[in-house]
Amino acid sequence: MANTDITLFHTDGAYVPSTPSVPVVNGDTVSFSTSDGSSAVAFFSPDALSVLSPQPANPLTIAGTTAFSFASSGPGAYSIFFGADANSAPANFPADSSQMLRLEIAASDAPPFDNPMTTGH
Repeated sequence: MANTDITLFHTDGAYVPSTPSVPVVNGDTVSFSTSDGSSAVAFFSPDALSVLSPQPANPLTIAGTTAFSFASSGPGAYSIFFGADANSAPANFPADSSQMLRLEIAASDAPPFDNPMTTGH
């Protein structure tokens, strides 16, 4: 079983995940933490809530490291948006079905996805 560690980088008022997506594989885990120790808020799509164990609160404040296991490998419209506070909730979630958990930036004025792990930010 694999574990994927996701770091959220606080950039220009948004939390940018270290990778844009994670494969949904039954039994694998995904862990979230922030690069600077601050708290981020995660908003889960209904399909993401249905495959994560333990099922997270929605929204969920991420402080420290938070980890979940996947309880399915089936396709779904899986996504998590990250924001600085509960007011950053997305208006809607992507509806396309896949076997990937998409990690999104919730802020409407967020910068384009820029992976700080590869660009040196």
